[in-house]
Amino acid sequence: MSRPGRDYTPRKFNKSTPNVDTSMPPPATGRKEIPKPQKKPEQSGEPRRQQRPQQRRTNRGGQRQQRPQQRRKDASPLYDATWARVVEFDAGDGVITGFTEEALIPCRIGIESSEAILPSSRIYIGSGEGSPKGTILGGAIFDRMSNSAKLDFPLIIQLFVEEFGMHFVQSFFNKAGNLSLKQHAFELLDGIGSKKAQQMVELRGSSGFASLAELNEKCSIDAAELLARRFFSEIEDRTLQPRLIDHLFPVNA
Repeated sequence: MSRPGRDYTPRKFNKSTPNVDTSMPPPATGRKEIPKPQKKPEQSGEPRRQQRPQQRRTNRGGQRQQRPQQRRKDASPLYDATWARVVEFDAGDGVITGFTEEALIPCRIGIESSEAILPSSRIYIGSGEGSPKGTILGGAIFDRMSNSAKLDFPLIIQLFVEEFGMHFVQSFFNKAGNLSLKQHAFELLDGIGSKKAQQMVELRGSSGFASLAELNEKCSIDAAELLARRFFSEIEDRTLQPRLIDHLFPVNA
């Protein structure tokens, strides 16, 4: 039925309407080939771009790794030294075990000598002219030294301190002061406590000690032996602080 108030008129279909083509196009046979771009000919007047150098490899932190630089021998205090003291001489190999006078650095020295070289002898290791002349072979390691060299090492240092006794009296014993509120510099020496250090300060007075012999007599000590022990401890242990070697060397004879 039609809605009320609206006439219903049936739609007439035209029989002559043409048929609609509902057939599907044939499937694609493949993807069309895309022509590759051709390289442009290089112009003779245009300079070629320089290739960038390859970047250095980076470590985990993102920083560039630098090639390790070879250490120059002439930049080392060992190779800057001029004189050395003999601790032991191996005549068979022609090698001296000793230490430099400038900083007490243990070293090995090559030398050509048909005569015996006694301990505590001076050997010239500089670049100029000197006699007897030796050549630095490198540093000396205590673990590789002979037992006699290990025992004689502090004794040779003591002889060196006694030879230049006035230098160490003026540079250390006459100038040493407090390191802190509770420690005096004299307490760095083996066997010197706070009471002994205060006694040495009082005996020194304002004028100081005139010689190493006077120091030993007034204070009842062997100053050269005590200094030699301290120096030897600093050579064995590079982390020992404060370092008297750094303050008292080189020797001003």
